[in-house]
Amino acid sequence: MRIGFIGTGQMGFPMARHLAGTGNEITVWNRTIEKAKPLANYGARIAGSIKELAENSDVIFIMVADDEASRSVLKEVFSHGKPQIIVNHSTVSPIHTREAYENAIAVGTEYLAVPVMGNPTNVEKGDCLCIVGGSEKAFQQVSGLTGRYCKEHVYVGSPEKASAIKLALNSMYFMALESLAEALLLVKSWDVGENEFLEIASKLWLKVIVDRYAHRLLDESTPTSFQMKLATKDLFYAVLSGYHRGQPLPVTTRLAEIFLEASKLGRLGDKDYTRIYKFLGSK
Repeated sequence: MRIGFIGTGQMGFPMARHLAGTGNEITVWNRTIEKAKPLANYGARIAGSIKELAENSDVIFIMVADDEASRSVLKEVFSHGKPQIIVNHSTVSPIHTREAYENAIAVGTEYLAVPVMGNPTNVEKGDCLCIVGGSEKAFQQVSGLTGRYCKEHVYVGSPEKASAIKLALNSMYFMALESLAEALLLVKSWDVGENEFLEIASKLWLKVIVDRYAHRLLDESTPTSFQMKLATKDLFYAVLSGYHRGQPLPVTTRLAEIFLEASKLGRLGDKDYTRIYKFLGSK
């Protein structure tokens, strides 16, 4: 099987490295070619263009930032090749996913939406949760490959369902983060120590939120694992997806606005999304 991988950023790079270890021929492409070049050390061929990759791939994996990037690379793929299967790991809107699926089926290509729950460390360890939408038969053909970094796959039916679920789960993550950030700022304003509050909160079911986010909120030296601007994008995609179905999401809408303010006015777009605590505390 000839594998193509488009998008070797924080998540895509370790995914492609896992796939390079499957014994299959793999060609990779990234908009910034320098980010892809180290994969040559693992046996990957570095393509100079999507055209080159598309002409030499039976199955193409995609991990890019947003709808626009996904739409752009898919247009080039279909212009220069006809892969058997496309596996799109990108966090995109279900609106785009439906469009991409229909375009793929029209040219005889199976399309799988396989958004990934996890961060780069989870990818490295191979313990991500993957949500799968599309043809079950096509999924069975690639599950051995995605299984290199997905500890568990959950099949949900149509591709757009997979994208909607990913946005819903990410929105819940961001709401949990925001709630803890605001709670810490509230008690701090009343001279309650952060550790004192966290110790009390940890005696309740809130412990899971404290364990996941507290140290990342308070330690500004925490490496960036997920950029604020990408979290902002996900929140606005969730709002747009709800609007598309006539479903208002008032809390998600306001949170999207807060993250946008932090990204643009606070100039934290390239920083980790946990820097929302710093932004709120400075207002």
